[in-house]
Amino acid sequence: MATAQENSDIIRIMLWSVPRSVSTSFLKCMTNVPNSQTWYEPYWMAFLFSNHGKHRQGVVGMLQDAWGAKGEHGDTATFATEISGGYFAGDKSYSWIKNQLKCIPPDNKKIVFCKDISAGLEGMYEYIPDSFRHTFLIRHPFKVLESWEKMINRGIEDELKRMKISEQPEFFLPQGLFFKEQYELYQHVKEHYEPNPVIIDTDDLLADPGRVLKAYCQAVGIPYTDDLLQWRPGRECMDQQWMIAKEQIIAQNLGNTHAETFRSTCFGKPTKVPDRDELSDDVRHCSDVCIEYYEAMYANRLQV
Repeated sequence: MATAQENSDIIRIMLWSVPRSVSTSFLKCMTNVPNSQTWYEPYWMAFLFSNHGKHRQGVVGMLQDAWGAKGEHGDTATFATEISGGYFAGDKSYSWIKNQLKCIPPDNKKIVFCKDISAGLEGMYEYIPDSFRHTFLIRHPFKVLESWEKMINRGIEDELKRMKISEQPEFFLPQGLFFKEQYELYQHVKEHYEPNPVIIDTDDLLADPGRVLKAYCQAVGIPYTDDLLQWRPGRECMDQQWMIAKEQIIAQNLGNTHAETFRSTCFGKPTKVPDRDELSDDVRHCSDVCIEYYEAMYANRLQV
């Protein structure tokens, strides 16, 4: 890890997102920006796995139960020894993350790009690093929550055993269903950092990735070329290039939640927003709770 202090010549970008919003594909795309250091969800990893937080034991236990992993609940050290890449999040505090993001990256890299889940901060905005441009990736709640429902029920064929989003523990699904937390962070950024943060809607990006990505890069100072629109398949980016917690690599090995992203070579085509009557009762209920936050941000999204 770098230890030098921040340099004003380095471009630093945060992309705050909700889960299931193509954000990992976005990070895979940004990995191809020359002279860049890319971070995968350090605050969300601290939220889930850090000994300094309050969620570690519950979420690790749930992962182990869900995918049949061995070991004591709350302990990932037994698995981490098998992981060559990444850092161990268990002993990393929010202050450590903030300081690392402010450091000069190794190998004379000129861009630091970090994608994260807004809810990972838990409202602790004092840990937001200085000198960053803050941007947001949003997606319609129907799509996010329907995808989440499919994820938590992967492999469950018995209808009576299917899990509901609304019944997930708060350490796995925050009270605001990610959207309220994202909106509150957006408001904080507007008040304290920049009045008009760049917002991208996932469907806009997928519908015209060249134009939207170019506009995004121009807005935040990242050099753009069409080479960013394609990448190699595989998970080399996660295993060898990203600044990522070992616990996330373990979770990916167990749950394979990013399989589609790692198979991809470009941004896929957008699907239509599901009709309300196509959704389960649970997804409809959860969407009603959070759609107002999405719509408020959607009205201010980047349009090209």
